[in-house]
Amino acid sequence: MKFWRWAVLTVLLISSLVLVGCSPASPSLDTAASRVADYAESSDHFSLKLPPIYVQYDNDGVLGVAGITTNDLYRWFRVDLRGLNLQPRVVAAFVQANIQHIEIAQGAEGLALYVNGQPLPYVAWDGESLRNVGELLPGFGVPFGQVIGKVLPLLQYTQLDLVIQFPVPPGAELIPFRPRNAPAVVAARAEAVEGIGGSLQMDISYDEEGMPSLFGLDPALLRAVGIDVRPLALNPNLVRTLMQANVQHIHLVNRPDGIHIYVNNKALPYVAWGDEHLNTALDLFTRMSGVGDPRIVTLVNQLLSGMRASNVDLLLRFPVPEGAEPIPVLEPPAQ
Repeated sequence: MKFWRWAVLTVLLISSLVLVGCSPASPSLDTAASRVADYAESSDHFSLKLPPIYVQYDNDGVLGVAGITTNDLYRWFRVDLRGLNLQPRVVAAFVQANIQHIEIAQGAEGLALYVNGQPLPYVAWDGESLRNVGELLPGFGVPFGQVIGKVLPLLQYTQLDLVIQFPVPPGAELIPFRPRNAPAVVAARAEAVEGIGGSLQMDISYDEEGMPSLFGLDPALLRAVGIDVRPLALNPNLVRTLMQANVQHIHLVNRPDGIHIYVNNKALPYVAWGDEHLNTALDLFTRMSGVGDPRIVTLVNQLLSGMRASNVDLLLRFPVPEGAEPIPVLEPPAQ
């Protein structure tokens, strides 16, 4: 019981820093968030790892925990979580594909997703990338963005685990869960990938209306030479939001361990994968799509493998806000 008491107190402390009803600019709230984050990062006496939470869907798509369903909660206490229920046809699709459980695990290295215990591509982070996300939040007008940004690095010191179970098909063998002491993330390796991959390097500049310029040619000249850039256009509201946050460039770089993302030269959490993660994605595609033609499966497998071996470097530039200093584009660090 002592563990749960401390766990609940810790969660309440962190939650109160984010949800307490006062101004985002409140000095006391901002100071408290800073001190909690500084303590966690400078001390080896803070960590929070909760046991996995198991939830179950029945064949009718009703969600339950330990035998208590969302329908029961509504009937007994008028607590309405029935929006978490699924359509029976959705559950039937998982059952037909023999997907018995999906696990969402968050830990020091990122947010991972497992299907039947096998890893899918995941979101990878470290302390620096989490801090960089936190610095962006106020500029995007996120409520309590400054406070959330201060406590976001605490994700490095917490581990949460949710396992979603589906009915087991008749006659199918039970697929075991991942070991309880397994790390939250099966990390992708950054070693070079053998094989032939493509190469793409492109620099795209957007104006305030979301229209792109390519190869040093503005949209009007591109139209004049027969190049339609409308498929690459962005919503003007999105461009204005990026300008408000002083996002001057976004750099996407494909590497063997995933697609790395840099905003104004600062690394953000990125989509990570290795062969094991992509193999699980291919198996999930085969199960859920119902594709039986092995030629299509082989083609998808080749595309996924080629993606890992490809050299893709995509730079998106946005207008510099009035009064802001231009931020030069730097080469992303080698991995």
